Amino acid sequence: MTGMLLRWIMELPGAIESHSWLWYFKAMSRKVKVKIESVAFGGYGVARVDGKVIFIPYTLAGDEAWVEITGEKKNYSLGRLKEILSSSPWRVDPPCSYFGLCGGCHWQQIRYDIQGELKKEILKEILKRLGGWREIPPISVLPSPDPFGYRARVQLKSGGGSLGFYQERSHRIIDIEGCPVSHPLINETIQTLRKEKTLFEEFGEIEINISPEEKRGILILPYHPRYRRTEERLKIFLQVNPIIKGFALKGKKKWLSFGNPHLNFALFLKNLKRKEPLRLRTSPESFFQVNLNQNQKLIDTVVEFSGGGENEKILDLYAGVGNLTLPLAIHAGEVWGIEENRAAVEDATFNAERNGIRNARFIEGKVEEVLKDWKRGRPDQMILDPPRAGCRKVVDQMVRLEPEKIVYVSCEPTTLSRDLRLFSKRGYHLQKLCLIDMFPQTYHMEVVGLLTRG
Repeated sequence: MTGMLLRWIMELPGAIESHSWLWYFKAMSRKVKVKIESVAFGGYGVARVDGKVIFIPYTLAGDEAWVEITGEKKNYSLGRLKEILSSSPWRVDPPCSYFGLCGGCHWQQIRYDIQGELKKEILKEILKRLGGWREIPPISVLPSPDPFGYRARVQLKSGGGSLGFYQERSHRIIDIEGCPVSHPLINETIQTLRKEKTLFEEFGEIEINISPEEKRGILILPYHPRYRRTEERLKIFLQVNPIIKGFALKGKKKWLSFGNPHLNFALFLKNLKRKEPLRLRTSPESFFQVNLNQNQKLIDTVVEFSGGGENEKILDLYAGVGNLTLPLAIHAGEVWGIEENRAAVEDATFNAERNGIRNARFIEGKVEEVLKDWKRGRPDQMILDPPRAGCRKVVDQMVRLEPEKIVYVSCEPTTLSRDLRLFSKRGYHLQKLCLIDMFPQTYHMEVVGLLTRG
């Protein structure tokens, strides 16, 4: 009975803090002194207690600390940092007063010049442990020029007089004045919203997207029937706050908008074969990278790995608004972007016309369905940037078309490792890896891999 109770409590995020059995859990917990040996995916410091691995948030290699054991699993334990006895030489004071409460950042306590190397070691470990890779090509790391102030998109929670982010593993809102990892325009917008808390409180959720080029942003709100009662107030808010250029209301089946809900971005790329930048438009329904400076490094890396020639045909899977498709088309002969989001396809088509790119075409549909019926000739290359779940469903269809190169972009190293192994079993060899630090102060990473056939 005791074991069942503890397991039940541990499996409910936030339950430990609110459940009436809290006194019982604390009585069962214990404190241990540990030396942190390494850092694992998820942002956890790793130590061992009686030969068993323990994962502790907000710690890093070299720390010596008192830790409270908060959960026991079959093969590992979970811990909570109680007191640092001796600090790692990599440890710094987090600049954010909400760090450790808000669940957004994991690594503000780690020197930024170390974060990229830690991510590289974590990636190697994942490739070996989950992918079974014995030989891993050298991994280049591209750090962010802006370790703070880089986010162009955030999602806030509102309610109970608070506006901010959820506390880690709970639904309690941490009321914030600003966010150090967010772009200054985001923080200016947060201050604007705080003056109108009662207007936005009923929505429960507010997403801010900004364009540094336009020096303005949009707000995305969930749509519900009560919206009509606040429509006029929202329009007045839009008129008196020029930092906001438009609203979008997200419904289950459709989106509503007023003002101008589109954002525009300029891409200044290294090897673009043209003097003027690429200019991209995005809709509220479309995906765009959160770190705009690192997005340019991502594009440069994909173009470099591709090396597409003027006579080559390229398929860009999960193409979005043409973020990769259009730069590739400047170098290649023919590029097809496949994307199931209709709004993104409309943006991509608009962006191709806007930039005078005539050799890029876009197909609306699910990647697996489009590839299954592909009759437009064998592609020389395939580029893909799939969702976190990876591309396991389409590996066989991709391989059936026999591209000479595959350039894989991923923000989830666990599924990337699995998928790279699937391609390897089908005759593709991993040649290059590049880790782009798209998300400083967190354990998340963006990885580009190049595979070649035969």
